[in-house]
Amino acid sequence: MRLQDNRSVEGSFNPMIPGKPAIPEKLVRRSWLVSIFAALALVVLVPSLACTLSEDAASCSKSNLNAVAERILAAGEARLTASDIALSLGCCRIAAIDASDGTDAQAPTGDQTSSTNSVTSPPSEDRKQRTDVNPLTGMALASQGNYTPLTLDERWRLYLKMTYGSAGPYLSPVVNSLALDQANGTPRQWGGGWPGFGRRLASRAGNAVLQGTFQAPLAAILHEDVRYIPTSQHSFQRRALHAILYSFLTYNNQGHPTLNIANITAFYASTAVTTVWVPGIGNAAKYTFSNASEQIALSFPLNVVQEFWPEIRRRVFFRH
Repeated sequence: MRLQDNRSVEGSFNPMIPGKPAIPEKLVRRSWLVSIFAALALVVLVPSLACTLSEDAASCSKSNLNAVAERILAAGEARLTASDIALSLGCCRIAAIDASDGTDAQAPTGDQTSSTNSVTSPPSEDRKQRTDVNPLTGMALASQGNYTPLTLDERWRLYLKMTYGSAGPYLSPVVNSLALDQANGTPRQWGGGWPGFGRRLASRAGNAVLQGTFQAPLAAILHEDVRYIPTSQHSFQRRALHAILYSFLTYNNQGHPTLNIANITAFYASTAVTTVWVPGIGNAAKYTFSNASEQIALSFPLNVVQEFWPEIRRRVFFRH
C-alpha cells in the first residue's frame, strides 16, 4: 500500500514538493516555430540589406546585361556593342580612350546616342508608372508585352507604397478580420462587438505589415516581381483564370513566369508570427497552414479586380 501511494505521488504534481514548474508544451512548440521564422527573416533581410548597401554604379549583373541585349535585339538592332550596353544600363562605362587626342574612340555620335536612348530608356512618365500603386487594391502593375525587371530602388518604393502608402494595405485587414475572424467569433477570448473587432483588425493589420516585410526582400533575392502582371487576352474566362493563377505565379528578371515563392512564403511566415499574440491556438502549425491558405484564397478576388480594373475604372468611376 505504501509503495502504491509513493507511485501515485511521484506520477502527479504535488504543490508541496518544491520543484521547477514545467513549461507548457504548447508554448514550447510555438516558441520554436517563431524562432525558426525569425531566423528565416534574418537570413532574408541581412543579405538583401548588404546587397543594397554594397551596390554601386559599377556593379552590373549578368541578368541585366541579358535583359538589355534582348531588348536591343528585339528592337531590330544589328549589333550589340559595348557602348550600347553602357548607355542602356547607365551603370557601366566601357570605352577605349584614344591616347593621341584624348577623345573617346568608342563614343557614339549624338544621333546614335539619341537613337539608343529612345530604344532602351523608357520615358520619365513610364518610370513613374512602374512604381504606381492602385489606390484601391494596393497593387502595382507590370507590362506583359514590354516587361522590364525592377531595380532595387523601385523595389524599395513599391514596398513602402504597397505596405503603407495606399488604401489596399488597410482594406485587406478589414476584409480578413471580418471574413475569417469576426464572422466565426475567433478567437473567442477577444469577445464580440466593436472591442473584439478592433482586436481582430489590429491583429490582421500587423499580419499585413509582416507579410509585405517578408515578401519584399525575399522577392529581391529570388529575382521575383512583386507587381501584378495582367494578361493580353480578351476573353473573360481566360482573364479570370489568369488572375487566379497569378496568385501563385509572377515574372522573374528575364520576363518568364515563375512560382511566386516570396509571396506564398510571406503569407505563411507572417501568419506563423501572429501565433505569438493570438490566443486560443491549439496547434500552431495547423493554424498557420489553414489561416494562411484562407488568406491566399481571399487574394483571388483581389487579383480579379486588378485584372479588370480598366473596365471597372471606366464604367464605375467614369474615368479613362
